[in-house]
Amino acid sequence: MNKALFPAVALALIFLFFLIVRDEKEVLPSASGNGESFLEGVRIIQKKDGKEIWVVTARRADITGNGDRANLSDIEVKVREKGATITADKGLYDMKEKKLTITGPVTARDKDYTITARDVEFDNATGALKTDKDVRMEGKKFVLTGTGLLADNNEQKIRILKNVTATYNTYNN
Repeated sequence: MNKALFPAVALALIFLFFLIVRDEKEVLPSASGNGESFLEGVRIIQKKDGKEIWVVTARRADITGNGDRANLSDIEVKVREKGATITADKGLYDMKEKKLTITGPVTARDKDYTITARDVEFDNATGALKTDKDVRMEGKKFVLTGTGLLADNNEQKIRILKNVTATYNTYNN
């Protein structure tokens, strides 16, 4: 009698499991952009040919729009190959376009220099970092200031676009 009861109990448990899972899914928030959906401790990894190109970490991501954009807070972007780190308070990641727009004060650092700017856009498709706001670039022996920046990660070129002022320090520290 116990052998005949086992399949019935197993079937009932499987049915109960699927019923519970279905009910829990209905309670979960949707990514409808109503401001109720968010993730904490977010990592966005961009890879090319199996190799990490850059990694974005954020304390929190609020899902907006049709679930294809995320408002990020406390952002850090590590560009792996270049050894650069970009930090900012806020940003918007467009999952469809794979573009990261960082708003407010932005600081980019590598071993040779530090760049500070506001409202920077990172386009993964082109590898470009750009802004039309004021920029300050500091190295061990120089300070450059100006308006607008175009940095090409693929070619390792950085251009300050206009109103450039350069100060060079020729003495050794």
